[in-house]
Amino acid sequence: MKRAPRSGRLLRYYFFRTRRLTRRQLGTIEDWKLRAVFWIGALLVGLLVVGFAWAVELASETFNRIHAYSPYIPVVMTPLGMMVIIWLMRRMGPEAQGSGIPQVLVVLKQRYHWLRPTFLSLRVIALKFVLTVLGVLCGASIGREGPSVQIGAAMMYSVGQVGRLQQKYVDNALIVAGGAAGVSAAFNAPLAGIVFAIEELSGSFEQRTSGTLILAIILSGVVVLMINGHYSYFGHPQGDLELTANWLAIGVVALICGLLGGLFSRLLISGSRWLTPHAVRHPYRVVFLCGVVLVALGLLTGGATYGSGYEEARSLLDGEHVGDWSFPLAKMGATLVSYFTGLPGGLFSPSLAAGAGIGSAMSGWFPETSVVGITVVAMAAFLAGVIQRPITSFVIVMELTGNRHDLLLSLMVGAFLSAAVSKLVWSRPLYDSLAERMASGAGMAAEGRRLAGEDKTA
Repeated sequence: MKRAPRSGRLLRYYFFRTRRLTRRQLGTIEDWKLRAVFWIGALLVGLLVVGFAWAVELASETFNRIHAYSPYIPVVMTPLGMMVIIWLMRRMGPEAQGSGIPQVLVVLKQRYHWLRPTFLSLRVIALKFVLTVLGVLCGASIGREGPSVQIGAAMMYSVGQVGRLQQKYVDNALIVAGGAAGVSAAFNAPLAGIVFAIEELSGSFEQRTSGTLILAIILSGVVVLMINGHYSYFGHPQGDLELTANWLAIGVVALICGLLGGLFSRLLISGSRWLTPHAVRHPYRVVFLCGVVLVALGLLTGGATYGSGYEEARSLLDGEHVGDWSFPLAKMGATLVSYFTGLPGGLFSPSLAAGAGIGSAMSGWFPETSVVGITVVAMAAFLAGVIQRPITSFVIVMELTGNRHDLLLSLMVGAFLSAAVSKLVWSRPLYDSLAERMASGAGMAAEGRRLAGEDKTA
């Protein structure tokens, strides 16, 4: 058989070698399909979370106007409105309850992959969006960052299902990227989104998709930047707290915030367990009583405990006056009873507001230190005490207060010390505890009967 000329063999060799190099450098069609899913999903998450933030802010402003017109209108509106929200959720989708972060943590576990179509559906996105807005409109002490995580994860997962990606490991990466992009877009804090993905969702962080994941988070942040412009969530509060000169103040603030943060987590978990059997038998009665307690706290504090606490935290960060202990303690109580109802809503914003109140109240103990500096450190410390994720906590506070790099060491020390102290009061991170409770057979069955109305005595 006649062999091909040497020149022909060389041409074929270089052709196939060049094609292999090109595929290696540019990637396969499946690689570009993966990138397209991540990028399109990130853009959709950014748009959705921006719309969600706008709707929540509008609802908050509406409630504030109602409260300003008469502080007694919420006495009726808040408990009844919360009962209506729970009724809607029980009928339309119990999986939309609570923060949303525990649901994401549960579906990332291998044994609970079958729950993904339930917790990460388009229906959940719509319910989480609408019911959280209604909760804020009723004055519940909830934030939008937890729901933003579930909304982001559900949107990315849904885009992945439409894209029909073949890689088995991609679903986890999509969920992690969506949840982190939700945090990034909610606070206009891309670095916080990346850290949240690694620290809170690290069990499913895939090295193979890490670059695409980070780019997806950044893309969602770019969407927020294009729509809202460059802004800092809490503005640019001015106040120094140098570590070496104020180590005692930082240590005491971290100690108190860690104890209170751990106590808050313990009360939230224990209270939920204690209330579940009562809520199964009398769901609306429990919601009504929680609403009454929320209203009572609102009346005692002049309405300061309603909503996410953004306005109160922003006011305390101005440093024009020193707060007292009534606001942070009442805010913690209002957030607890709001969570006990099962309403969709997050814990980050109320925790930051309570932390600001603690820092402002404690600033009187150290008259030579900056009120604003102690307040900012206390926000990071209390959030770290609640969720026991110190890196996420100090990065979020740093980005939300205008990237105060001069406070970085103080924020780090406060957050890490507080998280360590919190473990003495409650040993497990809050969202891990909530996810474990949700994943447990008894817990899921009880919550299902409670919210879906399966129990005949409900």
